[in-house]
Amino acid sequence: MRSAARFAFAVLLVIVAFGSVLSGNSLGFTVGSWDKIIHFSGWFALAFFAALGWPAWRGLALVGLPLVGLALEVAQNITPTREFSWLDAFANAAGIGVAVAVSAMLTRWLDRE
Repeated sequence: MRSAARFAFAVLLVIVAFGSVLSGNSLGFTVGSWDKIIHFSGWFALAFFAALGWPAWRGLALVGLPLVGLALEVAQNITPTREFSWLDAFANAAGIGVAVAVSAMLTRWLDRE
């Protein structure tokens, strides 16, 4: 299960990184009012698979991934179609926090059986 989670993390990291700096229009869709849900969900999935793939490093995911998200928000300032948003950074961090908590509970539950 850990190698599958690690693979999913790697794939999602590429998707999230490219999705963070490309505009929705260049990807063939518009985000609209779903923006914060997409931020929360993408970073939730990324952190969830990181925490399942490397459970001993769950704390690093909780600290490191929000920093990666913040760096990608800053990188948006150099693109012509995106801009930095504290609300996006908060949605990213919220998704990460919830994912790490859920993965910790799931890991404890699976280890009991």
